[in-house]
Amino acid sequence: MVADSDLSLAEDYVGCVAGHLRAAVRVITREYDAALRPHGLRITQVAILAQLADLEPVTLTAFADALASDRSAVARDIAILERAGLVASAANSKDKRARDLSLTPAGRTKLAECAPAWRETQARMRERLGDADVAALVTLSDRVVSGLTG
Repeated sequence: MVADSDLSLAEDYVGCVAGHLRAAVRVITREYDAALRPHGLRITQVAILAQLADLEPVTLTAFADALASDRSAVARDIAILERAGLVASAANSKDKRARDLSLTPAGRTKLAECAPAWRETQARMRERLGDADVAALVTLSDRVVSGLTG
C-alpha cells in the first residue's frame, strides 16, 4: 500500500524537467536511429562525425566541451568510430599528452552517405511537430545548454 506521503512525493515528479526532456530525447532518438540503421550508425555517432568535420583537428577534451558532453562518454563513442575506421587520432603538436581527432576519408564518406536519411528524418520531424515548434525547441535547447553549462 502506498502511503499518503509517498503519493505526494510521486506527484512532485510529475513536472520533472529531466524526466520530460529524457522522454522527448528517447522518442526523437528512436526516429533518427531507425533511419540511420541501414548505415550502421546511431544519431549520436552521426552527430559526432558532423561536429568533428566542423572542428577538426580537435582534442578530445575540447571536443567534449564543444558537445557539452562528458569526456568519458565522448571517448567511448570516439573509440567505436576509430575502430570502424571513421575517426583518426594523432599526437597534438603542442601537447604530446593530448590527441587530435579528425575524420578519416571513410568517415567523410560515411557522413555523406548518412545525410539523406538524416535529412528525411529532419523533414519528418518538421512535418510532425511544425516548423514553429521545431524552431522553438532548438532555441530552448540552446538556452538550456548555455544556461546550465559553464
